[in-house]
Amino acid sequence: MKGYLFTHCLILSLALLTWFPSFAQQSYQLTGAQEFIVAGTSTIHDWEMIAKVGSSGSAKMSIENGKLSKLTSLAIELPVRSLKSGKSAMDKNAYEALVIQKYPAIKFEMTECLAISGNIVKAKGKLTIAGTSRIIPLEVTYSTNGNVIKFKGSHPVLFSEFNLEAPTAVFGTIKTGNELKLAFEASFSPKN
Repeated sequence: MKGYLFTHCLILSLALLTWFPSFAQQSYQLTGAQEFIVAGTSTIHDWEMIAKVGSSGSAKMSIENGKLSKLTSLAIELPVRSLKSGKSAMDKNAYEALVIQKYPAIKFEMTECLAISGNIVKAKGKLTIAGTSRIIPLEVTYSTNGNVIKFKGSHPVLFSEFNLEAPTAVFGTIKTGNELKLAFEASFSPKN
């Protein structure tokens, strides 16, 4: 009798797991539409550099009824060279300021998901730029389209927070401001 009950409990458990596949946590990867922007100011004009390809990322999360219910991990790596301003001289100055030869990527790794409320996620994570890491708070919005989830957000940082000198040009007559804004739209799809 005990064996009979055990077998039926096991079958029922397996049936429930297959009946509610959306409740299980799943691995995702960065795919499809993505855009990362680094924006700032200078003594002559505002500027921005945009990356739409080249980034990699992964996440572990659960989606229930079209809503994010759990986010356990999220990591993104952005190759510095994928950021483009449309002006090669400016790109070169930015790459030098970010010490691209030694640190070719900007990295973000979520350290804690604080809350998921409506379509807003509050989290903390480790942002690494040019070899220096800082824990930052991050509040992002998300949307789902089938099994694809898109995060959108921004965060202000300072060159000085990451032990960097703001780039200059034309023998120091053009100076970049210390403040930067990092913004992103990143879509994740389930790993195959």
